[in-house]
Amino acid sequence: MTKYCLIIGAGALLGLVAPRAQAATPLIDKIVFGDAASEAQHAVDTKASELVVGGLGASARRLTPASPDGRFSGDLTFKLTVDPTIQNYASIRLWGGDVNDNKLTLFCDGKQVGYRHLGDVEILDIGTQAPPFAGRFTYRTFPLPTTLTKGRAQLDCAIRASGPFAVYTNQFEGFQKPMTQASRPIYGLYVHAAPFLATDEPTGQAPAAAGRRPSVGAEVLDDLKARVNAEVERQLARPGPVQVLEAQFLARAYGLSWTKAYRNPLVAQKIIQSGDAFFARYQADPKSVHVDSSRTNPDWEVLGPFGKALRLLAPEISKELDATIASSNGAPISRREAYGAMLNYGLDYALAHRRVYTNQSMIIDLQAIYYSNEGLRAIGSAKARPEPQMRQYLYEAMGLKPWTGSLDAVGKPTYSSSARDTGGFRSGDDYRLFTNQGLSKELGYVGSYGEILDWATGIYLATVRGPGDAGDPTLRAQLLKLAKARTYFRYPALDGEGAPTMLLEAPIGWRDPVYPGATTYVQKSGWDNTPFYTAVATRDPQLMAIARQMLDDNQYFAVLRERLKDKGQRTTIGLLEAYDEWEAVRAWPRSKTRLPMTAGQPDFVFADPEDGVVALKNGEDVLYASLYWRANCGVNNLARFHYQTPRTDRIATIAARIDFTSSGQTCVRQATPHISAGAIPIIAYPGEAPAALEGEILPVAKAPPEARYRPGADNPYAGRGYYYQAAYGPYLIAMNAGAKASLTVDLPPSSRTRIDLVTRRVVEPSTRSLTLKPGQTAVLYTPVQ
Repeated sequence: MTKYCLIIGAGALLGLVAPRAQAATPLIDKIVFGDAASEAQHAVDTKASELVVGGLGASARRLTPASPDGRFSGDLTFKLTVDPTIQNYASIRLWGGDVNDNKLTLFCDGKQVGYRHLGDVEILDIGTQAPPFAGRFTYRTFPLPTTLTKGRAQLDCAIRASGPFAVYTNQFEGFQKPMTQASRPIYGLYVHAAPFLATDEPTGQAPAAAGRRPSVGAEVLDDLKARVNAEVERQLARPGPVQVLEAQFLARAYGLSWTKAYRNPLVAQKIIQSGDAFFARYQADPKSVHVDSSRTNPDWEVLGPFGKALRLLAPEISKELDATIASSNGAPISRREAYGAMLNYGLDYALAHRRVYTNQSMIIDLQAIYYSNEGLRAIGSAKARPEPQMRQYLYEAMGLKPWTGSLDAVGKPTYSSSARDTGGFRSGDDYRLFTNQGLSKELGYVGSYGEILDWATGIYLATVRGPGDAGDPTLRAQLLKLAKARTYFRYPALDGEGAPTMLLEAPIGWRDPVYPGATTYVQKSGWDNTPFYTAVATRDPQLMAIARQMLDDNQYFAVLRERLKDKGQRTTIGLLEAYDEWEAVRAWPRSKTRLPMTAGQPDFVFADPEDGVVALKNGEDVLYASLYWRANCGVNNLARFHYQTPRTDRIATIAARIDFTSSGQTCVRQATPHISAGAIPIIAYPGEAPAALEGEILPVAKAPPEARYRPGADNPYAGRGYYYQAAYGPYLIAMNAGAKASLTVDLPPSSRTRIDLVTRRVVEPSTRSLTLKPGQTAVLYTPVQ
């Protein structure tokens, strides 16, 4: 049984809760840290903290490292008043100009409130990597579990700080880093009954940004070119072979006129030398094709990058393919046969080890499957499969066809990541990796992990056979759909230098443990791509205009400056096309087209019922909502909001209504305070407190009859509803996520006119119901008086 209070409709109608105007929220309790009277009233023990004067001259307390290993602070303890009969919410007040990656965790009555890593209820604060809301305050809101508050008028609580997290590790010592500075100042803690917190306190205002630009210019391109050319020279000067990714790097640089690899005959020689070495390694141990310490996740690529190199240099290496090299038994073997054997081994492995998470599937299907086969085709191997057969995997990776999973021993699709039927995971027959609106499903909306336009663009470009070829038109159309869906998830902000920028929406992302998101216009720049990759690949007018917007804001050079701080090999490879793409964008004519959230652009609502997500711009309001929120193993009746006005930033996890068809199964929250559910490895802390939500039973929604998942594991069906409803501030969202039936929504009486921001229809106070067609969303806005 859920431990959150829900809004339940009567009969066959779905009941809605009227949104409230943004008057000051009635409070159950409030602690002002640094205020002597408030601290005395709440028995605050300040020994672990230091008093500071922070934003707008307000008092606050911050926690300093105290544990012997420097990982944790001491405890800031206090008593907190709650209502013993209702769902209580708690909010923390923080300064939006902080740059502090330390974490803050709340403990009450010996239990941890919220989960450390990607929980559906997060810890008190996950820190900041850049100023998220300069010059103003930000609030984080979450539900206090009723297991703590029921029948209680007061709780004994503590706030503890810890250092940053390193998420890609399974060990406490690696995951929990030491604190290198004091925590963020904590200004206030509030307890309230309504999920939305509005206060009468000063909020601040954004610093003047007109005319400000990042302090970097085109000189960063000189640094980039110098870095690439230094790497080319280093690789070509090596007496021995290069590694798999380095082979692809040289082959790509061979076609770029400004590099020292351009039409350099040493490149083809180095590719052949390296291919011979790969074959020798393969003969000694075939697993070296997918076990390779020189790369991250080599099992997702196998020898696909080498296959791409062979395709790029096919004319230059063709005369070497019939020459013989030594096999492991000493008998001669032609390079064509040798390379074909190891590429085919990798291709078979990849076909038997596909993955269902969207970004992972795209990498495997492009790099490991398609480019391994393209390598076979480039060398004229008899082992090559027909290209249209391999292109079907690209269609699956792009959501154009259902995902069919790995192949079993006889080549039959398993709809699973495993080639063997282990009795565990199996997707539904019609499960697709992208929604109809163009967002990836991991399992819901993801911010950084959803920025897979690099792989989507690579998939499209893999079908472009040369200059003047348009490539696969279906893949191109899907790429543009994906790219334009992501444009709604960039919002205006100020960067660390106070210059205007656009940030990726991260707070409502399922797999986003950071705040704020990165500077992002067309696409987020990562290991394997540049900010202009998709725009230049497609020359789509809207995307090119957005790329031009980034260039005009001078954020392109700022992003490249940050990327160049990463000295890794993949970053060097990923930036290869940055100079030529800059040339293309700066030559593109300016237009009035901008990212949708840019100030001055028209209001809009973007809704995606499959991911349960909404993005809207309403005047100066920016609102993001995930109504399907981190429900990995069951229906949690929670929604996540990120709501910005010019003066206040709010991130809130609140109770929501989710209607679903039950499977009859349940998922029980465990004692671990590390994660709420899912496949992430559990990391135990020394002497850790149990999760406050331990023992909560979550109902599991019904999946297609052919689908199969282990209890407690990530499940794209377990937490989904066919109807979502949540109200926050002046906004109420009602979403029919079902594909078959219309729903009648019962509206409560109201004395005020509302507006459906989707249809722009005025909803009069006398209106008593609303009908939502399958896939339709209504966003009812009550103008603030």
